[in-house]
Amino acid sequence: MGAAIDTGKPSKGPKPSINVTPLVDVVLVLLIIFMVIIPNMQDGKPIELVDVFNPDKDAEDKLEPLTVTIDKDEVLTVGEADMSREAAIAELKAVYAATPKRRMILRGDARLRFVVLRGLFKDIQDIGFSGVSLEVAGKREWTQEEG
Repeated sequence: MGAAIDTGKPSKGPKPSINVTPLVDVVLVLLIIFMVIIPNMQDGKPIELVDVFNPDKDAEDKLEPLTVTIDKDEVLTVGEADMSREAAIAELKAVYAATPKRRMILRGDARLRFVVLRGLFKDIQDIGFSGVSLEVAGKREWTQEEG
């Protein structure tokens, strides 16, 4: 810290003049440290993530995803056709045999018991489909009749 003496005007004593160079040096060093350390920090346990298909090279990815819908009465709709569970599984096996990398969207009614949807999801994975997505909607208010 230095002191500036003003010789032109009468003053009440020396005026302090702060040297900011050490402050700037410390701030720059901290900035460099954080720029190096922060990008290397990970959230949680370090893991190796699963690889995905290359969408540009696969011709099957240009197909629309197959939509499978199950309503509250457990009626399955594959594409646009309603069918029983056994017929739907047979249809899905045929689709998988023709296009094994085809993506699938699974839609389930909110009033459906989850164990039924989970069982269908397992059957679809057992067939071999790897790209299964669950379609969900936004939050909604339920009435007493709906449960």
